Amino acid sequence: MNALLIANWKMHYGPIKAGGWVRAFRRERLPKDVDIAVAVPHVSLAAARASLGRASIPSLAAQDVFWDKDGSFTGEVSASMLDEFGVQYCLVGHSERRTYLNETSEMVAKKAAALQEAGIVPVICVGETAAEYKKKETNKILRQQTTAAIAKLNPDSKTAFVFAYEPIWAIGSGKPCPSQRAREAHEVIRGVIAKKMGETVAAKVRILYGGSVDSNNITEYITTTGIDGALVGGASLDPRVFGLLCRTAVPS
Repeated sequence: MNALLIANWKMHYGPIKAGGWVRAFRRERLPKDVDIAVAVPHVSLAAARASLGRASIPSLAAQDVFWDKDGSFTGEVSASMLDEFGVQYCLVGHSERRTYLNETSEMVAKKAAALQEAGIVPVICVGETAAEYKKKETNKILRQQTTAAIAKLNPDSKTAFVFAYEPIWAIGSGKPCPSQRAREAHEVIRGVIAKKMGETVAAKVRILYGGSVDSNNITEYITTTGIDGALVGGASLDPRVFGLLCRTAVPS
């Protein structure tokens, strides 16, 4: 199973800059044994898709979705709308949405299920705060969030789902989580999936790490047992830097 690297631009790059980023990134020398996606703001999906053309690298990803198929939900975007853009992945439950928009685990579960039903791979973000980390509550929080997130997923679906462990205290701090600790967190997440959905399903789920990932530490994370890729924030804003990160992700 290839490693999966997802660039998360967050609230950066409107249509003009998004198109330029995609065109520049496509000129990068990219490895064939790594899956790559870029999560862009909704307003930039059309420009990113146009710049991709028929190219399959990177895959297109969205940063959020609403759980209903349609209706009176002003400002929201459904999974079917994302599907029209050819979106293959979509983030749900990112820590910033949980923190700033009070997104609950129940909301995350409904969003993930809606994406899976539409044939889009949900990338479910889980992770602990600095206070929870200091109180050694990481494993408890991960079990709670993972259990809630998969409650509405169909284990027999042909559409996979992905988890991203993002320790909130590490995001944008320049102080990434030690790789051994990240490995332990990934084992907790996979253990919950195995308990609820079975070992076969759990073995197929890719679990990423996100939190101050860059080209200097990506190899250590990818080569650490149980870590299947990375959700990359700030280091993905420059297409050349992200291209370097992709090339160094898996040692040749």
